[in-house]
Amino acid sequence: MAEQASPPAALTGVQLDALITREALRGERTASIARSVFCAALLARFVALGGLTQPDFYPRSVIEVPLLLGAVVASMYVWRSSRRIDAPSHLLLVSVGLDALLCFVALLPNVIWPWEGYPGILQTPDIAALLLTVVASAFRLVRRAVLLAAAANALSALALIALDFALNGDHHGYWTTPSLFLLLLLAAVCAALLVTTRTLRVVEAGASAALRAERAQRNLSFVLHEHHDVKTSLSAALIDTDLLRREIARGEAARAERMLRKLEQLRDSIEEVASAMGHIRERTTRELDALRATAPAEIGEAAHGALRAVQRRYQAVKIDVTGRAERTAVLFAGGHDALERVLLNLLVNACEGTGERGASSVTLDARPLGGGRVAVEVKDDGPGFHDTPSPKPGGSGQGLGFVVGMVESSGGLVLRANLPQGGAKVTLELLEAPV
Repeated sequence: MAEQASPPAALTGVQLDALITREALRGERTASIARSVFCAALLARFVALGGLTQPDFYPRSVIEVPLLLGAVVASMYVWRSSRRIDAPSHLLLVSVGLDALLCFVALLPNVIWPWEGYPGILQTPDIAALLLTVVASAFRLVRRAVLLAAAANALSALALIALDFALNGDHHGYWTTPSLFLLLLLAAVCAALLVTTRTLRVVEAGASAALRAERAQRNLSFVLHEHHDVKTSLSAALIDTDLLRREIARGEAARAERMLRKLEQLRDSIEEVASAMGHIRERTTRELDALRATAPAEIGEAAHGALRAVQRRYQAVKIDVTGRAERTAVLFAGGHDALERVLLNLLVNACEGTGERGASSVTLDARPLGGGRVAVEVKDDGPGFHDTPSPKPGGSGQGLGFVVGMVESSGGLVLRANLPQGGAKVTLELLEAPV
């Protein structure tokens, strides 16, 4: 027997950083596309307003047109680089710096070429872009990105304020407004750091849960392999017990009788262990399937896989799969393989019945319930369910329990009933998936 599995380890810093960087780069691709579209829209607006044809706009076009074109090119570079498997994490910082530079250069023409009635850079709505850039940096999920955004935008604000003061005078009440703006900037930084910290905690908890699930899958798979080894040893023990019993039967009658009773007790104990191992295998298989993600599974395909196994054992039973079932797909934990095992259990139970009397006809059907749910029905003409269900001779009583566990893991429900004309019906209510 192998060593006992150790408890799942906590997520290491390296693993967490790799996970966060991967997810942040995935989000960065979307941000890069959005930035490219935004800059292209601004460039189209500038051109439509005559920015390249009217002489008054020539000085601004020298700054804005190269800036917007460069921002589009840089955004596409970040987008393309972030798609690589080995994409470096510093792309996030490059993107944050690009946002800060874009905001600064976009606000700079307002200071250099003020319009009539210009109230000062801090009195224009455009200055809010610096605050929004800091807040948006929280979604990079990296504290360094937030701090870089805070420093870059604070420097941009100070540079714009100093330049505006030098070029346009101090007639806007300049000592109160900058202080208020810097307080708002500090509040934006604190909010961004809070969002980043809280999000990182949620990500770490989710990643740790995913790691535990992965460890559980490995451990349960190991149990399945050990189950096979133990079952082989038990089978060998049962064979040795039978051989020993035959040998004793040829000896002295009284002594042989006592030994036979002890061997029978030993055999019963071994069979109990073998039955318990069977139960462990069923539960382990159920847990492994439940840990897998819910995936679409076609009922017709899974039913035909189950039918191949059932019809070899129950050739006299007529099993029909309706056209509606053939065309229906459901969301099931573990996908096609798990659904096939569930249908196999239901079909075998219907064919076997009580063990003494089974069904002669079984039908597998499906019907819509509305609200994105579907009912999968297995009906038979067998003896039906008893008021006090008990395992059939030679059965473990775990078959229907396995079905219930798998259906509930898929977000579904299992109903069973006796039909008025005789026989039984098991209904699985599941979420419908597109075929």
